[in-house]
Amino acid sequence: MIRIQQILPNTKITHLILFLAIIPVLQFADAQNVPQASEEGKRVYEKSCAHCHGTEGRGDGSAAENLLPKPRDFTRGLYKIRSTEAGELPTDQDLLDIITKGMPGSSMPGWETALSANERREVVAYIKTFHDGFKEQESPPRQISLAGKIAYSEESVEIGKGLYTELGCIECHGNIGRGDGTSAPTLTDEWGFQTWPANLAQSWNFRGGSDTEDIFKRFIGGLAGSPMPAFEGDSFLNFGLTSAESKRLTELENRDEMTAAEEEESGQYYEKMDAAVNIALNIAEGTELSAEEQQTYTEAMKVVYEKSWHLANYVKSLAPEKRPEPAIGNNVLRSQYVTDALPAKTDAAWDTLESSHFPLVAQVIIEPRQFNPTIDSVNVKSFYNDTEVAFLFTWDDRTHTTAEEDEETGNILEDALAIQFPVKIPQGPTAPKPYFLWGGRLPVYLWQWKASAPDQVTELTAKGINNAEAQAVQSDIQAEGSYTNGQYTLWVKRALKTDDKKDLQLEPGVFVPIAFSAWDGANGDINTKRVISSWYAFVLEPVPSSKRFIYPPLVALLSVGLLLGLRGFVQRRNS
Repeated sequence: MIRIQQILPNTKITHLILFLAIIPVLQFADAQNVPQASEEGKRVYEKSCAHCHGTEGRGDGSAAENLLPKPRDFTRGLYKIRSTEAGELPTDQDLLDIITKGMPGSSMPGWETALSANERREVVAYIKTFHDGFKEQESPPRQISLAGKIAYSEESVEIGKGLYTELGCIECHGNIGRGDGTSAPTLTDEWGFQTWPANLAQSWNFRGGSDTEDIFKRFIGGLAGSPMPAFEGDSFLNFGLTSAESKRLTELENRDEMTAAEEEESGQYYEKMDAAVNIALNIAEGTELSAEEQQTYTEAMKVVYEKSWHLANYVKSLAPEKRPEPAIGNNVLRSQYVTDALPAKTDAAWDTLESSHFPLVAQVIIEPRQFNPTIDSVNVKSFYNDTEVAFLFTWDDRTHTTAEEDEETGNILEDALAIQFPVKIPQGPTAPKPYFLWGGRLPVYLWQWKASAPDQVTELTAKGINNAEAQAVQSDIQAEGSYTNGQYTLWVKRALKTDDKKDLQLEPGVFVPIAFSAWDGANGDINTKRVISSWYAFVLEPVPSSKRFIYPPLVALLSVGLLLGLRGFVQRRNS
């Protein structure tokens, strides 16, 4: 367990005392307003929180059965999102922040608008009554120090990338962080419930914030109750050595044969590492350290903190600064015109286009419902020419599931995507569209793709989410799908016009409604249990007119002719 005085050198003890004295002012200013537990806190909790967390705070409310991750069991005192060190309770401000901002990517909403600031503080006080540790703590919990922050840079990101592999992050989070590691499907939390590693490419779903400092806190403090451990000293390769010593030891170990002096040097490095690990174990057991041991551990932890900052910078680099804007307004999906053949799935031409972002949400309207979605969005690009249109769809999925049987239900589960259009394009923005859940009285036209047949798309017509049929006559639709590093890519090409009245007919300049359904087989998605979008729109950008090349020179010639004619008229008049 890391202590503040273990991080700072002994020469800064005086400054440390002043630092500790002002912590309550700096860190708990707002939390000072948190009252003692009251009937008001109980009332607000039972009205707004108990449905999920239970009346006794055990995470067993009436809605808990349908939620993943499960609601927090407050009686255990294990909180994922904290500004405090491993093994410490959260601060009042930490609890207030979670209630205010919610937990993105989970069922825990933010209560900033639904509850007043005072009501949220009352709930904080009431939640603390579920765990005796809050009453027993004699001093404020130790906070994670952000001293020594390493600024974001390409060099730091590159170092962090190496640490990402060295520390085994890829085993859970995958090669490039999409949460698709080999261990991901087997992870469980402290209570035995399945839990998924974060998709590091979607920072908008990070619980506790996506700033580099927030990511760093998750490393140093860990996520209590989850498989994500705190970065304690012996988590790192060559713990106890400086960066230079670690590099030197690696050089020695890579040699085919060492001299006697080199073997002695190598042995000294191992003795130093063993001493640092033993001190870390003594700290975990609560053993009091000598001044010399304290200094040894402090120096060792400097390297741990330095590496953690580099890793935080690398994780920060894996996601955009903020979530892409939805495909509306200026971001609407615009299919770009080309005169030649449409690009294939792997053609570099796709890299010239910006993706349009279509958010997906859980389908909770019709049984069976999906309360725990795992697919966040689908991104789309498109080209067309005089006769055909091509789309490139991408979406993240932590697992690659192809027609696997559910052991409990016997259902066949697999990953899939459906792209939905109206059979007839509404004439004007106010004209009625079909019901977004696969139509109704007004039918919809669908392309359905499944992971078990990656190069095939089936055309369907639907008049309701439970009333879809494959078309008797299938158009000549080309498709190619693949799964790599936690992401699906699907390329689809079809003629703009077909002879089937049930098909969508496309022409440039017309805005066409489009919507999506996606299934994650590993998450139990099947039939109506899926993620969906509402109606959005796409348009085939009008073909640029060749007249734009004719009019400018024509106008210029006319202008020159007019000027010459006017000049001649003036000259004749003057003469």
